[in-house]
Amino acid sequence: MRLTGPRRGRDGEYPAAVIAESGTWHYGLIARWWAEFNVADPEELAYFRAAIRRFGEPALDLGCGTGRILVPLLADGLDVDGSDISADMITAAQAQAAKHGFTPRLTVQPMHQLDLPRRYRTIYMCGAFGIGGRRDHDREGLRRAYRHLEPGGALLIANHHLPYADRDEKGWSHWLPGRRVGTPHEWPTEGDRRRAADGDELELVSRLAEFDPLAQRKTLEMRARLWHGGQVVKEESYRLKENLYFAQEILLLLDQAGFHDLAVEGGYTGRPATANDGMVAFVARR
Repeated sequence: MRLTGPRRGRDGEYPAAVIAESGTWHYGLIARWWAEFNVADPEELAYFRAAIRRFGEPALDLGCGTGRILVPLLADGLDVDGSDISADMITAAQAQAAKHGFTPRLTVQPMHQLDLPRRYRTIYMCGAFGIGGRRDHDREGLRRAYRHLEPGGALLIANHHLPYADRDEKGWSHWLPGRRVGTPHEWPTEGDRRRAADGDELELVSRLAEFDPLAQRKTLEMRARLWHGGQVVKEESYRLKENLYFAQEILLLLDQAGFHDLAVEGGYTGRPATANDGMVAFVARR
């Protein structure tokens, strides 16, 4: 595992300033939750498997998290590396891979600082573009991805939810001046609580903290709790900033980064996207 991103403090945890700068919440108990409960859908795996076989190996999972997509693709015999801003996520991915006898190349790096020795035929992101809240970082991340592709290679930005495709219809209505609700929202009285493999109970509670329609950015807050014997024994709080991009904005950014043969696909179907597709994937060639 190569460590070149944000570093932990002496107590093994990230300083609050480091987490705030990253603009994500993928640390500590949340990283553990991801490793325990986030599993790739067969449809997702089929999409990325087909893409790698179409565009070629090696492949890079950019923002690989705990390896929920990367590890199954390794099990398919594909040559896939991974990178993520969070060392906690990469450590979990390494552990997941080791359970299956794999030792992939995993690197702790934010996308906008991507600097790897290999060049790839396929680079993919799954639900990661825009996280962090800085558009200059998003632009630089695309430029870095371009430089890490071999000529003719492809970048896929998949699982991208368009702003008007909010899972909660009220979310989209908040863009309208007369329908905006004050932030931060109230915390839910209870969250999603699940039992981990070792018997621990983990709970996640989230709320909308900020929403700026002019900047096209939202900030979410999440509390992660560890339960023992019916009592909360540990609680961690994080904030995630996300830039909200429409399809034409991403196509423009890809063009500015040097990509060509741009396409927008509906979901994981591989077909051209339509106005009814709320979740899309972008395919771009170097």
